[in-house]
Amino acid sequence: MFKKIVLATDLSADWDDIVACAREFMVLGCEEVILTHVLGAKLVGDLAAETFLSEEDRPKLEKQKNQLESQGFRVVVETPAGLPALSLNEVAQRHRASLLVVGSHGKSAWREAILGSVSNALLHHALFPILLINVKRLRENGQGAICQLRTTELLRHVFFPTDFSEIAEEAASILESLASKGLSELTVLHTLERVESHPTAVLKPDEKPARSLLKAVEARFKKIGVPKVHSRFTKGNPISIILDVMNEIDFSLVVMGTQGKGLVSEIFLGSVAYNIARMATCPVLLIPRAVSG
Repeated sequence: MFKKIVLATDLSADWDDIVACAREFMVLGCEEVILTHVLGAKLVGDLAAETFLSEEDRPKLEKQKNQLESQGFRVVVETPAGLPALSLNEVAQRHRASLLVVGSHGKSAWREAILGSVSNALLHHALFPILLINVKRLRENGQGAICQLRTTELLRHVFFPTDFSEIAEEAASILESLASKGLSELTVLHTLERVESHPTAVLKPDEKPARSLLKAVEARFKKIGVPKVHSRFTKGNPISIILDVMNEIDFSLVVMGTQGKGLVSEIFLGSVAYNIARMATCPVLLIPRAVSG
């Protein structure tokens, strides 16, 4: 599924840790890595962007490239200059990559911006799925793996929040493609959002259609051979419930669409994606609307 991926390195020690764990991306089908370090737009001048890669950063980039190659990947290095979100999309398009891997804790401006403007810009402009890895939280919750990050066993127990929208279906299709690569356990969650109505109105949304769809998703993954599939139906605020379930269960990966339907559509593109990326103790695979279009 994800044979060629873009690793958006900022050359920090955190990214050294991600690169050290890169072999884990092979479970997603990765064979080739486009190692990409985006230079700030302010560096762009009459000369090529690569000219502005500092003498200090050049050996760091070479070290990460060599480490990836030692793990069995084909590696291409890119150093575009410009806005990260646009530059990363351009690199992915040019190389026909199928996944962007972004760390959520780096150095200097990236440390704060990656979960703010950069991350949101990526979500709004992404043409490809994005795998967000919060290095700090992965390290804090590590279980003694050699690489010290919980990117190991990515498909051990996957969490799939869904609102049954078109983009959620795209995420489900991606999950189906990963089933044959060792998806061991899957938890599917649907939250029926409560809508505040006029006090005099008595409106109780019909739960039967949603429950039926949830059971259908559960049956779908059992049919293709996922050993353990669980479904959970809840009512309330989607953001709070998703985060609560993530804190309750030791997931290895979260897969979800970045934009859904109804009242949840704007929340999924902003608050949910932001909060999951910021608080998750496991990698988060976000599927943008562009993928299904």
